[in-house]
Amino acid sequence: MADISESVCLNHPDTPAVIRCATCGKPICEQCIVERNFSKYCSEKCAENAANSAGRVNDVLENRKKVDARLRRRAVVILILLAAVAAAGYWFYTQNKSEVDRFVKNAEKKVNHTVQEAKGTIQENIPSSSTYKKNRENLVK
Repeated sequence: MADISESVCLNHPDTPAVIRCATCGKPICEQCIVERNFSKYCSEKCAENAANSAGRVNDVLENRKKVDARLRRRAVVILILLAAVAAAGYWFYTQNKSEVDRFVKNAEKKVNHTVQEAKGTIQENIPSSSTYKKNRENLVK
């Protein structure tokens, strides 16, 4: 904005402005100043608008605090649930260690068998004269 010393009051064009309105920025003279809550405004309307805006900002900040608190509570509940599930899993494992180990070994065997079958099927279905296969083999070498 321009320097206030070069401005004139918009309500009194023959009077130099001393300050700008805290809400709209309009230059105003000493006579036109409306002071509210340690701020200076050009009119009651601007002072009222500033108070309403401050109220809305406070409402938004309060709502944000509530949302943040809700998110923190949710995070704590989720952490507690995860800890409970982990504890239950650990308890189950310690109570049934041999059965769990046997299940894991069987699952590992099944996965390895399936991988070997898939590998064999892929190798059988790619012709030996395939350009693609030759290119892949050359990349490996």
